[in-house]
Amino acid sequence: MRKKEYLPNFSCEYSTTPDSVLKGLFWGDEDAKRNFYTFGDVVSFDATYRHNKYKMVFVPFTGIDNHNCNVTLGAALLGNETAETYTWLLKCFKDAFGYGPKFFVTDQDPAMKRAIGDIFPDTRHRLCMWHIMDKL
Repeated sequence: MRKKEYLPNFSCEYSTTPDSVLKGLFWGDEDAKRNFYTFGDVVSFDATYRHNKYKMVFVPFTGIDNHNCNVTLGAALLGNETAETYTWLLKCFKDAFGYGPKFFVTDQDPAMKRAIGDIFPDTRHRLCMWHIMDKL
């Protein structure tokens, strides 16, 4: 990718189908990596529904800084929400940052749970209280 020429700490990975249709895109820049190394103990990993014109799922990785403000730790666009796709995404995350967080906070998606367990066996998985209360 050309962006790596002038931003050497930029990470970007993508995956396509055999007929060259984008099925996954992950990126994390220098600021995201600095945020992760400083505030990456607990990471929220949440897929927002397909509200863009390409009908892809947007997946931000978010942390909380010491002022209780959200900080971006990376992001992705995914073609589907399967365990295989989340596993690919978390491998990209691990390659970009070198290690995983102590805790991942997600909704109750079993595909996310499985992928976290496969890629980050030492990371604890916690459910988001907002999603739990919303379902009550």
